[in-house]
Amino acid sequence: MLRVFLYGALIALGILISLAEGWVPPIGGLHAWEAQILIGALGGGVAALLVTNLVRLLQYQLAQEGGARKLVYGGLVGLVGALLGVALAWGVALLFPGNPLVRALQGLIVLLFTIGGFVVGQRVELLWPEPSKPAEPSAPSIPIKLVDTSAIIDGRIGDLAKTGFIEGKIVIAEFVLSELQAIADSQDNLRRRKGRRGLDILGELRRSSEVQVEVLNKDYPNIVDVDRKLIQLAKELNAKIITTDYNLNKVAKVEGVPVLNINELANAVKPRFIPGEEIEVEVIDRGEEINQGVGYLDDGTMVVVENGRRFIGKKIKAIVNSSLQTEAGKMLFVRPKVEPVKWEQQ
Repeated sequence: MLRVFLYGALIALGILISLAEGWVPPIGGLHAWEAQILIGALGGGVAALLVTNLVRLLQYQLAQEGGARKLVYGGLVGLVGALLGVALAWGVALLFPGNPLVRALQGLIVLLFTIGGFVVGQRVELLWPEPSKPAEPSAPSIPIKLVDTSAIIDGRIGDLAKTGFIEGKIVIAEFVLSELQAIADSQDNLRRRKGRRGLDILGELRRSSEVQVEVLNKDYPNIVDVDRKLIQLAKELNAKIITTDYNLNKVAKVEGVPVLNINELANAVKPRFIPGEEIEVEVIDRGEEINQGVGYLDDGTMVVVENGRRFIGKKIKAIVNSSLQTEAGKMLFVRPKVEPVKWEQQ
């Protein structure tokens, strides 16, 4: 509605100006006033078309980043263009004195120079460059995690995925899946049970919403060993390997491939005990030394109980003497709380 009103207003204004000026001569069989109305209407229509498109351009520019700045540049250069157009129009009037079409030509020249200056002004903003903004730090990419067969069979990777400690995509290579399937089809009952448990855990991972799991159909026919295939794939994908395999852990580190060892993680999160701290442990077996008893904490930490053989089958309170960290895990050396401290006897 507003556009229709604008067109009508500018066409009417063009006709009024044309009639007031009276510079349009008779054209063909038209009287002078008829020609003036026709030319005025055409001029008003062209002006309305230019104005509406200019408004659209302004709206579009303001919606863009840095649009206001471009409009300022365009307005400044457009003003210079208008001044140049006026100077040129004045020269045209001197060259063609008395020509009734000169005034129309003058208006057209001024209009074109103004619009041209406005358009050019938006292209020369490099003359006044905007202060550079500091680059925003990009979010660090999360490496892909390749899972080997031992980590799948181990089962703890499912619990880790549920807790959210594993970020990014978990990829299961096709050759790892084939090895897992071969274990599940093994004639050995224990291996078959491990393989089937691994397949169940893998299925739970793929259904989990906490982590993204993808099976990658890629193999290396020239490489026989599955661990070597996994290391090669990790290098190509710039990925990390999740495993519980001690040998794979060592070889991958030598090859420069990052490894996430679930056993090392489990050892790292085990509670730390200091000498003199009291714990409760069930003695379940005899130790290697005379009178030693052996038990385990809930997290699997092995506890060696001095003079604890007589407590086999019982849960006792014990005092921590020392701890030992090995590649197989952490060991605690304790004494029954009822036992006196050796140095107190001296």
